[in-house]
Amino acid sequence: MPMIEILWASHSCVVACKPAGLPTTSPPGTPCLQSKLREQFEQAGTSTSYLTAVHRLDRPVSGLVLIALRKKAARLLSEQFRLRRVQKKYVAVVEGDAREACKQEPWQDYIAKTPDQARVEVVEPETADARSAETKVSFLDFDAASNRSRIELRPVTGRMHQLRIQCAHRGHPIVGDPLYGNAEDESALQLVAAQLSFRDPTNGRAVEVVLPELPF
Repeated sequence: MPMIEILWASHSCVVACKPAGLPTTSPPGTPCLQSKLREQFEQAGTSTSYLTAVHRLDRPVSGLVLIALRKKAARLLSEQFRLRRVQKKYVAVVEGDAREACKQEPWQDYIAKTPDQARVEVVEPETADARSAETKVSFLDFDAASNRSRIELRPVTGRMHQLRIQCAHRGHPIVGDPLYGNAEDESALQLVAAQLSFRDPTNGRAVEVVLPELPF
């Protein structure tokens, strides 16, 4: 596997670009973003005793992940996520013309885990274990030839499979999503974490990292 690209770094944290198909974290012995970064740091002679992802991307999703290199940094960054001070932007290619769906923003739903399955569903607010999910959306463009749209997604909350289920619930599943879209579609999931904004835990300065090139 190619080296993991690091797009921004300080002595206490880095922003890495996770390839699609690689888990953010995994049990010992199974390759993941964290283990690959540890290997890279060791090979470069800059190994660190502490390295942890402050948030996660689903395995099929590519893009920016914030990695803490100090326990204090992990705590401060986790607090930023808890207070919803970290801004994340995703770009997705979805089936159909999503212009009307994007006009109904923000998308606000209640979702709950499907019993005995690794997926979620949109439910009524009074459903047991229902959690609110909110996403701000913007329409980018529509390709009539493929009948697909590109949209920008800015999640306010961070629920399991939130963006994937919210797109599918509105009739515009993300291309390459067999779980919530076409079960026979074997193409890569066209969802990427394209931008990340946060405060540097070292000095409190605002940081904005943007993926230099989208994969689709």
